[in-house]
Amino acid sequence: MNDITIDFTRPGLLVSVRNVAEAQTALAAGADVIDVKEPNRGPLGAADSGEIANIVEAIKSRVPVTAAMGELLELDPTKRCEPSDSRIPSGISLYKLGLAGCGSMSNWQSRWLQIVAKLRDEPPASSAKPVAVVYADWRAADAPGPEEVLRAGIAVGCPALLVDTWDKSAGGLFEHWSLGGLQDFVRQVQRERMIVVLAGALAGDQIRRAASLGPGLVAVRGAACEQGRNSAVSFDRVRLVKQLLADSELSEIAPGKASKAAPY
Repeated sequence: MNDITIDFTRPGLLVSVRNVAEAQTALAAGADVIDVKEPNRGPLGAADSGEIANIVEAIKSRVPVTAAMGELLELDPTKRCEPSDSRIPSGISLYKLGLAGCGSMSNWQSRWLQIVAKLRDEPPASSAKPVAVVYADWRAADAPGPEEVLRAGIAVGCPALLVDTWDKSAGGLFEHWSLGGLQDFVRQVQRERMIVVLAGALAGDQIRRAASLGPGLVAVRGAACEQGRNSAVSFDRVRLVKQLLADSELSEIAPGKASKAAPY
């Protein structure tokens, strides 16, 4: 399954997993999308390509599978992938590349285009599409700002945009972006017909708050794990997050009428 269909009447749940056992647990507990990452390698740490392929095989197209592929600056657009390098196996719908360190680069957009072309053309050729990644703590990450990433994502042809946090120890999404400001940005992205994915150390009431903004997906790792993002995914924790999404109410802030608080 290479396409992600989103019912915008209720946000779906994306759970990030690191192995087949976690993927099967998340799927059984009701995850709408399985995302593959290795949390020990950073906020968008890439799992080994073999592990990604194993998860795709285990899921058997029952739900879409996406993958984190690390940071853009970790990949060299001039070199061919070696067999041991991270690559995108068949069966991945979307992949994410972080933009940490790109804020001070004048040519990061062209580098991104080169990497997208390389990942598309390297064998096995993949139909996976890139996701535009906005870090809510973009200044700390030395990443491009949200508006700049959105413009570049439109140019690259990204079907989705992820809002995440780079430094997982520095608080969740709403410690870095006001509710009203984020609401404005979500509506702006949706006007471009892009799927909005909200993440960033979300837990408890922050999950409800994120869901209230009407994204296509709410993404979690730590909230789905037994004892933090480096522990195993828990069936009961995934079910709890799923219930939080089901119980959430859409924000009463109408599009275009969001609070004028500092957006980020």
